[in-house]
Amino acid sequence: MRGGYREGSGRKQGFAAKKAEEAREILAGMVISEIVPIGEALIAKAKTGDVSAIKELLDRAFGKAPQTNKIDLSETVRPVPILGGLTFDAAFRELPTSSK
Repeated sequence: MRGGYREGSGRKQGFAAKKAEEAREILAGMVISEIVPIGEALIAKAKTGDVSAIKELLDRAFGKAPQTNKIDLSETVRPVPILGGLTFDAAFRELPTSSK
């Protein structure tokens, strides 16, 4: 068995892309012709509490919520010490002892 480049091997250029584009066009036509019942079914599922249907409706109707990863370092918020000044020894000095 040989590896590497061989003349005529592999997927033919553009073949899968052409078929996928044809399938997309056919499917788009089918969806457009049935858009009203599809929308009604999605709304009915959302009304029953289906979270994925609710999210889909809201995303399609109003757009997805923007995701930001920006951290604003201009406002320095200092963490509040929960156990300020407490040492390990002081924390366990007053533990109740079990009597057997």
